[in-house]
Amino acid sequence: MKPAEAAAPARSFSIYEPDQPLGELGFAEQFVVWCLRVQWRLAENGTGRSLLVQRAFDALELPGGAAMVAELAAALTRTVQRPLSIPCPHWRVLTSDEARVLDFIAGLQRHGQAAQGLFDRSWRAASCGTSPVWAPAQRLALALTAAGLTLGNSAQPGVAFPEAMPRLLH
Repeated sequence: MKPAEAAAPARSFSIYEPDQPLGELGFAEQFVVWCLRVQWRLAENGTGRSLLVQRAFDALELPGGAAMVAELAAALTRTVQRPLSIPCPHWRVLTSDEARVLDFIAGLQRHGQAAQGLFDRSWRAASCGTSPVWAPAQRLALALTAAGLTLGNSAQPGVAFPEAMPRLLH
């Protein structure tokens, strides 16, 4: 086994793959990826709230969405002990970290608390298995579900990125 393979975290649940074209994803996935990428551009550590992201959530009648994305980005920054691969919003494929985030949010939407086994083990912050990422991801998953955005729903037609985003947002 190569050293890189040994270091790669095991993922027990995977809908999304690194280097998967965003155009193959549904609107919900494209939206989450776009939000994370815009949030990440705010500052080196992704803290603060993006007005652009909030306008997108307002268009979905989801006030407070930007705060949820900012909280998730901050939790990821605190928890993951390496630089995260979150590229600019125009990058057209998923990174491995984005695929992990999408997998986890999709798992939370489908399985709720039972998604513990779907959480990327490398993102646990403490030996007891708790993570600052869990709560903000769960809040975002619930909010997306309430807005009718379900990740992992292959029945949703994909729209080419960034055309899926409203014109005023990009």
